[in-house]
Amino acid sequence: MTRAALVMGAILIVGLGGLTKTSAQTAEAITLPAEIPAEIAPGETDSYTFTATAGGIVSLFVRAEGEFDPVVTLLDSSGRAILVNDDYAYPDTRDALLEAISIPRTGAYTVQVSGYDGSSGQYTLRAYPGFSEIAANETFSQTGGWELVDGLTARTAGGQMTAAVSGQRALGAAVYQFADPMTDTYVQAQFSSIENPSGWSVGLALRQVSSGYYAILVNDQGFWRFGVVNAGVMTIIRDWTAHPNIVAGQTEFTLGAIVNGVGFDFYYNGGYIGSATDSTIGQAGSVGVVVGTPASLSSTTNVEVGQFFATTPHFVNGARVIPQQLIVSSAAEMERALEVRHVIGANGTMALTVPESTVEYARDGVNRLMLGRGTTYTHFAMGAMVEIQGARAGLAGCGLVVNQAGENDYVLAFFDQSGGYGLSQREGEVFLPGIFGENPDFAGGLRHLLLIADANTLYYYLDGILVGSLPVTARAGEVGTAVVNYEVITTTCRYQDVWLWRWD
Repeated sequence: MTRAALVMGAILIVGLGGLTKTSAQTAEAITLPAEIPAEIAPGETDSYTFTATAGGIVSLFVRAEGEFDPVVTLLDSSGRAILVNDDYAYPDTRDALLEAISIPRTGAYTVQVSGYDGSSGQYTLRAYPGFSEIAANETFSQTGGWELVDGLTARTAGGQMTAAVSGQRALGAAVYQFADPMTDTYVQAQFSSIENPSGWSVGLALRQVSSGYYAILVNDQGFWRFGVVNAGVMTIIRDWTAHPNIVAGQTEFTLGAIVNGVGFDFYYNGGYIGSATDSTIGQAGSVGVVVGTPASLSSTTNVEVGQFFATTPHFVNGARVIPQQLIVSSAAEMERALEVRHVIGANGTMALTVPESTVEYARDGVNRLMLGRGTTYTHFAMGAMVEIQGARAGLAGCGLVVNQAGENDYVLAFFDQSGGYGLSQREGEVFLPGIFGENPDFAGGLRHLLLIADANTLYYYLDGILVGSLPVTARAGEVGTAVVNYEVITTTCRYQDVWLWRWD
């Protein structure tokens, strides 16, 4: 099989650049959430630094004015660019967006804003926890705007809300009234001066409707709990669970939660502490804060709430934005990052893990090694680290096989030794027109492949960069690994950490 047989009729994609280390520049320190209006001159770069905790979720949105065409770049503490975006929805907009980034490690990060091809002008940088569209930013500078539920009392003064609830196993809520009901959102509140000698719990109310609300709680013992509350009584979904990020006895902290379909992810002081799935309340609802007392005896819990903040996802033509770039990490971390961005379903399971495997072939053509013993998958994300061994440049490649319904009916995603890559469906003896591109940054070495199959599209990421997609009809099929030889040559493809997450 020649290389031309795989690329004939394909859409050619050239010049997707890799990520490089960027020299350090003087930067303005910011604290999230931040919204910064600025103006940039031709050829200049504006830099902003912030600190973030591993597992936390951050969005960076640069909204341009006039003819300015912005590029936003996120750099780690060593100055290495880990994510870049120019036009997330070209040609509809020139704005730049990195939404719901899962922070890989605790430390300092730098946001750089520059102009594509030297363009200049005014812009606004939004650096928010969670998503990129603001739904609530309550600093308690005025009274009103809160509905008190199940015996909670509260007053607003001095830029904060003081709330209290009394009783045995009491649970009351203050629900924010100045935001529209939300289905998918990130909510964060700052708690301080928590008092109750008998013990306490505080947290967030999520999707509050007439029948109740979800609640994520943290207590004085350093545990978190999640459930559905109706008339002050919680039905437990996830009972008290410890996490090293939660400090027992600490009375000043932020608590955050992402609600994404049936998926829920929770954050303490910006760091990830756990997840849950549930479908009890599926409709849009309000958000707020929750205060509780222990079960042991009647008592009163007092708490001060500082800034209350909520964000929602950005939509383009009614749909969530598909990320053009991902941070390559472990299977569990990538699965959670994709679930938060609503690219994959939260109600799934890790259905396949293969720590290491190899495929060898000494003839021309495609040699496949199917995985999972005949198990088929319809909606899934499949990732692997892959290395080509024993082949000369331009003569062979490695890949992943998905949607296999027969010996000559499957989809192949591959890359080769010269930096070529492609995604195409085989039908009989030929590969149908798909995508093909060339990038020397992808030549040789250890590469990461990721395929995501949703209801109508197959997305292909190479080293975390979205290099193409194919319209497909969802169908059950087998998955596997493959050697791709363009001529008679002995090639070995080595695979590490192959994984597959499936959902309904």
